[in-house]
Amino acid sequence: MAKPLYYFNGDQTKANLDFPHLGFDYTRCPYRFEAVYEFGVWRVRGLLEDNQLHLPEGSQCVHYGQQLFEGMKVQTGADGKIYAFRPRDNARRINEGARYLCGAEIPEELFIRGVEEVTLANLPFVPPHGSGAALYVRPFWLGVDDNVGVKPARNYIFRIYVTPVGPYFPGGFGPDQGKSFMVSKYDRAAPHGTGHVKAGGNYAGSFLPTLEARSEGFAGAIFMDPAEHKNIEEIGAANFLGFKNDTLVTVDSPSILRSITRVSLLEIAEKVYGWKTEERLINLDELDDFDAAACCGTAAVLTWIKGITDPKSGRSWEFPYDERWVKLYDQLTGIQTAKVDDPFGWRYEIK
Repeated sequence: MAKPLYYFNGDQTKANLDFPHLGFDYTRCPYRFEAVYEFGVWRVRGLLEDNQLHLPEGSQCVHYGQQLFEGMKVQTGADGKIYAFRPRDNARRINEGARYLCGAEIPEELFIRGVEEVTLANLPFVPPHGSGAALYVRPFWLGVDDNVGVKPARNYIFRIYVTPVGPYFPGGFGPDQGKSFMVSKYDRAAPHGTGHVKAGGNYAGSFLPTLEARSEGFAGAIFMDPAEHKNIEEIGAANFLGFKNDTLVTVDSPSILRSITRVSLLEIAEKVYGWKTEERLINLDELDDFDAAACCGTAAVLTWIKGITDPKSGRSWEFPYDERWVKLYDQLTGIQTAKVDDPFGWRYEIK
């Protein structure tokens, strides 16, 4: 691994942080990476120390929500190397969003270069192996212009910042750490809208439902399909998974984000453990027949669900701790941190 040029402490020691006890919170790191799109070309500004953005006041990202972001984790492997997980999939997903929002796509190699540079520049903030923490990587894309009309921007900013984080749902993965969720009366995204891309506006609408669920003692809100409110869509910012008759089932819907973590878990289930998988609509009443439930995402990784409550119908479902979630969790995190072999080629070494 190449030594960064930005620190001169000789032994490359880590930042003075209590890595094993970090929350999922923002810690300012010294450097961020930026490129700008002007006159039809991307220009790399490179590493910046200023964590403030300076935008034209008429920018489309401010007024019309022309904004996208991604979430990734970089971790120290058991072999001492630094790894990102499937970063090219994040690059392709943000570009799917750029096409939908009618903006400039980010060249895949530029995306990867940014992830590499910002990680190496902030190397002391990459948590050590075994700490349970990770360097959270947040690439984002903004439409910026001197503008007043409702139209796509001509100019764009692509920036990546990083911050060391602990678990999104603290407490670990043991049999006493299941989470309970409440079915929300609100919609996360409109049918045929932007729910399938990682647009910032999709998430602002989840604040109120999440606050209401937490005020009732739940970990978060479950969103139903926006057309009929019959089928499960997403759990906060995570995808739903469940076991039914020895089959791992997850949601197939045009209005949810296709989680890279979920795609990976399904492939592990099929190719490592030989389990059957399905992606389809899941009616809320079908939970009667589910053996186990969980949610997954970059931040949440894989979190088992012990209960779901629907205030409208007055119904509740309870799910046991299931060792199959442990197998999936251990295999996924083992691949991410080089504790087990990576038969899929998902680990990306940053050096």
